[in-house]
Amino acid sequence: MILIIGGAAQGKLDYVLRKTGYSPDQVAHTPEDAEHLPIFDGVEGWPELDEEALLAANPDIILICDEVGCGVVPMDPAQRAWREAVGRLCCRLAARAERVERMFCGLSMTLKGDSSTWN
Repeated sequence: MILIIGGAAQGKLDYVLRKTGYSPDQVAHTPEDAEHLPIFDGVEGWPELDEEALLAANPDIILICDEVGCGVVPMDPAQRAWREAVGRLCCRLAARAERVERMFCGLSMTLKGDSSTWN
């Protein structure tokens, strides 16, 4: 599994499509679709994701998640809890990932693993 993180509109999906040669119709936007598609974009929308089940069904998946923990801390307790849940999910995913990359301004930074081993 590969984890790609970064802020909104930083080029994460374009980067993954360019590196892998996959097309936009091969991108999942729900956990159910992610069980059989090679890329799951929008992981931050699913903070209660059952990563065990997903990775058992699709161990080579590329997960794309917006960073949500930077910036002003929301006043709304529910928004703070959501950010916390997404952050903890990303920590678990990063620990299990073969590679983790962060995108910023369309540039990738390898945080874990070998970036030269793309599919």
